[in-house]
This record gives sequence, structure tokens and C-alpha cells, in this order.
Amino acid sequence: MTKPNDLRWREVTLVHVYDVEVAIVANVLGASKRSVQRWYEWLLSRGSVEGKGKKQKSSRWSSEVCQFVAEYAESHPCFYIDELRSALKARFPTLRNTSEATICRALRFDLHLTRKLLSKRAREAAPAEIAVYYNKLLPFYSGPEQLVFLDETAKAGRDYMRRYA
Repeated sequence: MTKPNDLRWREVTLVHVYDVEVAIVANVLGASKRSVQRWYEWLLSRGSVEGKGKKQKSSRWSSEVCQFVAEYAESHPCFYIDELRSALKARFPTLRNTSEATICRALRFDLHLTRKLLSKRAREAAPAEIAVYYNKLLPFYSGPEQLVFLDETAKAGRDYMRRYA
């Protein structure tokens, strides 16, 4: 639990101006002894008892790379992480951190593209992609008994429940 700045100032004032012991101030006003000491040290060193605040989170990639990934995800609704990694390496050959974990982290936290949102986009785009694929096969198609469609979207080597795929 954080203490309001007003209470911090009161405790530091009692210690600094009225020369009350830190242990007594901490006991009476309910803060820990270590907190009162830290706030007093902040007053002496910085002139304020306010904390530094939260650290601003930054992206692992430049804004140009993040923009490219966002455009790629928009233009390719059904993409694999490996395809995105290949596109990143082709477009930005000096980019070092293109692991699966980094790409997933960037999609989720930097671009705010959750798995749920990406799955929804892929589901909506799937009929259009199937139609494009079907049109590509039309010159070779002679009848329905000729085609066999396999669904390998759930195939993952990391899946411990499936023994075959």
C-alpha cells in the first residue's frame, strides 16, 4: 500500500523539523521504519519525498519495425510467426532480436494485437483465402473426388497431448 504524499511530508517534517525519532514516527503514523528513513533520505538528497514514478516501458524494436509488423499483420490476416520472422529478416537484416518470444511479446504489448484479435481476423479472412486457393486449383480440378483438403492449423511440435503431429 502506498502512502499519500501528504502523509509522507508529515512524517518527514516530524523527523526533520521537530527531531522526533524515526521509530516513534513510524509507530504512531503507521508507516514502516524503513519507509520513513527512505523518505527522509529522499528529502535530503532530492528535496522531495515523492517517488520517481513508474518506469516508462519502451518497445524492443524501433517505431519503423513496429509499423512494418502492424502493416504486415493487417495485410496478412492468416500468418505464421515464422513467416513474419522471415519478412522481418528480409526487410530489416540488421535487426537482431527476432525470436518467437520477442515477436509474440511485440504483437501483444507493443501493438496490442492479442491472440483473440488475431484469431478473429484469421477466421474472418479464411473463406476468402479458401476461395483464392480454390481458384488457383481450378485448371487442375476435374471433380470432387480428386481433391483432399488437410487441416494442419493445429499441428504444433510443442503440443504434448497429441502424439502424432
